[in-house]
This record gives sequence, structure tokens and C-alpha cells, in this order.
Amino acid sequence: MAIDEDPEGHEIAALDPARSFGSRSVLEIGCGDGRLTRRYVRYAAAVTAIDPNAESIRRLSREFASVDARAIGIDQLRSPSEAFDVVLLSWSL
Repeated sequence: MAIDEDPEGHEIAALDPARSFGSRSVLEIGCGDGRLTRRYVRYAAAVTAIDPNAESIRRLSREFASVDARAIGIDQLRSPSEAFDVVLLSWSL
């Protein structure tokens, strides 16, 4: 189950989905099982979501079939031909 909390109360305001993600290609680093993904996925043109936790990626993939979800860390992302309009990183080291 995704964590649906905003401890500082700023996340929701910062993630205005229509303005920030509308028709854009997004790379989400450390997506987990989609805690943030679900807030913007319907607005984005394309979403690539990565996280080294394979179980989290499986849950995200089941919920969002349109997301290019990969069980990898950022050091394994090899996509020089891909361009992203937005790169999102939250709660990830």
C-alpha cells in the first residue's frame, strides 16, 4: 500500500499536476509503489518510473499499466536517446 502523507504539507501544492506534468515526459526516480505517481500520471504524456525494489515496481505496474516501470537504480538507467521534460525525486537517497 502506498504511503499517502505529506509531512510538511508542501508536496501537494508543489505538485500541481496539470501545470507541472501536463503533456510532459516524466522520469520519476525512487517511485516506490506509486505514492507520487498516482497524483500526476493521468496528466503526463509519458512516465518512466524507476526504483530498485522489484516488489514495489510490480505493485506500481499492476495499478498503472501505461507507466514504463523499471526495477533499477539510477545508476542502471541507460537511456541516452530518451529525453525527459520533468525529473521527479522524492524521499529517495
